[in-house]
Amino acid sequence: MKIDLSSVDIFEDNELELDKKITFIFGKNGTGKSTITEEIKKLNSDYEVSVFQGFNNIIDENHRLNAVVLGEENLIINAQIEQKKKEIELKQKEIDRINKTLSEPEEEELNFWTRRRNAQEVYREVSKDLDNFYIHSAATIKNKKDPQVAKTSYNKKDFQKDLQFAVLLQDDEKKELIETLKSEIKTAPNIFFSHEDMTQLLNEINSILQKTVTERVKVKRIDNNPEKREFAKKGLNLHKRGEVCAFCGNEIKDNVFNELESYFSADEVKEFQMQITKKLESIDLIMNNISDIQVSIGDFYPAYTKEAVAIKEEVENIKKDYLEFLTKMKNALDDKQKYLFEARKEVESEVPISFSYVEKKYEKIQKNNNENDIEAKKEEAIDKIRYHYVKLLIDKFDYFSKKAKADTLLSEMNQREKEFNDEKSKIDGHGGLNDSIDNILAEITDLQNQTKNESILADKINKKLLHMVSFELEHCEDSESKGFYKVKDCNTNVIRDITELSTGEKNVIAFLYFLEKLNEIKETPVNKPRIIVFDDPMNSNDDGMQYLIIEELQTLMKNLLETDHFILLTHNKHFYINVRYNHKYNKDKFIRFQSNGTKTQIITLVKDEDDFKTSYESLWIELKLLYDYDVTSADMLLNPIRRIIETFTKFNALNKTDFCNEVSGAKKLFDVNSHSIDDIEAELNGKTKQEVIQMFYDCFAKNDYGNHFFKYWKNGSVDETGKLVM
Repeated sequence: MKIDLSSVDIFEDNELELDKKITFIFGKNGTGKSTITEEIKKLNSDYEVSVFQGFNNIIDENHRLNAVVLGEENLIINAQIEQKKKEIELKQKEIDRINKTLSEPEEEELNFWTRRRNAQEVYREVSKDLDNFYIHSAATIKNKKDPQVAKTSYNKKDFQKDLQFAVLLQDDEKKELIETLKSEIKTAPNIFFSHEDMTQLLNEINSILQKTVTERVKVKRIDNNPEKREFAKKGLNLHKRGEVCAFCGNEIKDNVFNELESYFSADEVKEFQMQITKKLESIDLIMNNISDIQVSIGDFYPAYTKEAVAIKEEVENIKKDYLEFLTKMKNALDDKQKYLFEARKEVESEVPISFSYVEKKYEKIQKNNNENDIEAKKEEAIDKIRYHYVKLLIDKFDYFSKKAKADTLLSEMNQREKEFNDEKSKIDGHGGLNDSIDNILAEITDLQNQTKNESILADKINKKLLHMVSFELEHCEDSESKGFYKVKDCNTNVIRDITELSTGEKNVIAFLYFLEKLNEIKETPVNKPRIIVFDDPMNSNDDGMQYLIIEELQTLMKNLLETDHFILLTHNKHFYINVRYNHKYNKDKFIRFQSNGTKTQIITLVKDEDDFKTSYESLWIELKLLYDYDVTSADMLLNPIRRIIETFTKFNALNKTDFCNEVSGAKKLFDVNSHSIDDIEAELNGKTKQEVIQMFYDCFAKNDYGNHFFKYWKNGSVDETGKLVM
């Protein structure tokens, strides 16, 4: 149960959690106890809230104590009710037995609680190891440089997402990705691949080689001798008329020139020579085009470099085959020029494969390369490199093995949790023991409603007050048959107005009345958990009344329902010390409201040593808290110090003046009841809290009670100079 304090200015905290069945709250007047009570009242939509705040809250507009309707004792019905109560008692024992298996055992033994706790602790240890791995690995990935592979906000959640993509890279893959990150925009150019039909060319060449021309002029000396004809043709081209032959040294006659020119200039010969020359030129052009085919690896992004290298190698091999084939064709034609008049042997050669297939591959890689989104590729490269580092980390950590172990332990923990909840549902589950008890309680209500008597409340209160007061309650009815109670003097039988009683008497009646009201049988029971609040139940009561109230409260706390919340708020130290007797700090909740001069701090006490056992001890605790608060001033220490000195000196029969005179200035500062309201702060003369406590300690030390000071001022000591160390 949580109480929202965000709109309440008096507290430092924004909420107060009351997570135990019984809660004790101690605080001085003005620290916010009534404020908390008012906030608890606001929970009435979810709880049945019953609050005791004194006598005035239970009298009606005519200053009468309202009557309460309770079941009258009836032998038959009572027997039935007692039987029902025994049934409840048995079920409650079963609930207690089950709760024991669901609670921390006093000695280490296996039960549902310990099995669940053990499973949780083992899983948390392994889970913590994994969580540390996620955190440290994320930091390692985030700090990777050259290249940076993660955003600056990369955290363990990002690392966990990357786990499913983790894969190692080969060195060449990683190198290629790094090159991609360094890449600028690259464009692969178009390449003109030659598509001439080599089969047709071969047929044309072979046709030329088989072709011959008829000699129109006969020159016997070179007839039927190709070498001589070629020699004569070259000589004709090299010499002019009247020159001396470079071979024989004789002057070349005009008739020799005329004869040879007629021989070689015949129309068929010229035409055939021209045909061969053109074919040679076309072959040269094809060879030049093929030589110009170049695949530049530098025009491709790293992702396509490997494929580009393979294509380049394939292109060069085809080029080589083409050039070798064409060279062979050229040589055959050159040879044919010597044998124009004779048929030559056909060329037998395999035709090289075309560029078509490799051209398609080049166009595909060119298209992919040129359409490549380099920024997207860089992002992809960064991711792959990061996944590589992730893989290295998880392999080194043996992540999957440890994750599998954690999953197994998680399954085990969930199983133990289910076993625990299944056992718990036997109590509070549908049709469980609590439901059975509710059904029996409803049956008891039906039985009690069969008979009613308003005088029972008065009888019960009178029995409890017997021998403690000189009056008793008497049930009456007004003209409208509305029940109420009067106060009758036991000695004179005179009816007194209830408002004429003393504050203590009225308070104890109100208190007992409130307790009986808690058990009032309603016509329509409210099926909501109860919150029972006692806001400063102790008033101006004598010792007998105090112990009656304490006894009644302790009885109430023992008989609370499983769903009840009991909250007691008090400023009375003696009452607080007695009413909390025998209550454990690990079972119930103990809260201290402590003002720092500005706001109230809510302090939860978790062990007996944190709480005070006497009013005198509470003064020391208050003093230490005020000293530790940064916001408190030194003057706020004086009041508890003066009260401590007064109590200590009175208990030990010491003179207060002599006790303080041992320390210079202490008497004026610490003399109890010697100060007016407006001069307390002035007497500090600028002293700090440390200096005030030093003077306070010196008073005890100078009177040989230094050990008494340290008994209550925990963890304090003095150095060799007598200076207090805190």
